[in-house]
Amino acid sequence: MFNDRRITVELYEADVWGDVIHPGEIDLTERIAEVTRVERGCRVLDVASGKGGSALFLSRKCGCHVIGVDLSYKMVNYAKAKAANEGVQDKVFFLASEAEALPFLEHSFDVILCECSFSLFTDKGKVAREFWRVLRRGGRVGIADFYIREKSENVEMQWVFFPCINGAEKKEDYLRILSTAGFGDLFFEDHSNKLKELFLRLLFDFGSMENFLCRLPIKDRQERCMDGVLKDLKKAFQEGILGYCILKGTKL
Repeated sequence: MFNDRRITVELYEADVWGDVIHPGEIDLTERIAEVTRVERGCRVLDVASGKGGSALFLSRKCGCHVIGVDLSYKMVNYAKAKAANEGVQDKVFFLASEAEALPFLEHSFDVILCECSFSLFTDKGKVAREFWRVLRRGGRVGIADFYIREKSENVEMQWVFFPCINGAEKKEDYLRILSTAGFGDLFFEDHSNKLKELFLRLLFDFGSMENFLCRLPIKDRQERCMDGVLKDLKKAFQEGILGYCILKGTKL
């Protein structure tokens, strides 16, 4: 599995993304909020909060208090500035933290969101246990991420550019990880149509996938296996190997 955190952070800090860095963008964030019952007054933790787009949206939409954590100091500083510009720094706060060791007491949150990032964690079980620890009894975790619909040995090798894809699991494995961590009332919902929308947006914004890949900060790898990456991505989507989903679990 691709697990170089430095390269992962550099990838998501690249100046190619909007304020919401995941398929489905705010529409899918709103759906996760619905599934996890984010309401006014809720204490929400946004894990891998990136530029803060989802956290700020939830605060505006639902009237909740949100803390966003991210491994990237650059992302955290950007999100803090955005919250200050919008005048909501009293309701939305950001700090740098690892998901494997969250700096919060037990039972601190009503809801945890983790969008397009759970697949990045090498020890997903440890992260899921941290989620369980900081949630109150009855609290919900909502995850949106890539998942593997069908395994293909010929595709997996070239996904070094996309650690979120390289670390994706099958549906049953995600559900097992959550269940083993202590979550019940498990829920799965497919949103693979959002992947097509994402790639159409990238094509519109950059003109081609080649142009998009050339903007990523790992050019030495790009030169060696660009053709392989494009071929495998095309195969993955044409054959339905990759999917995108929402998962929910409740701390019973």
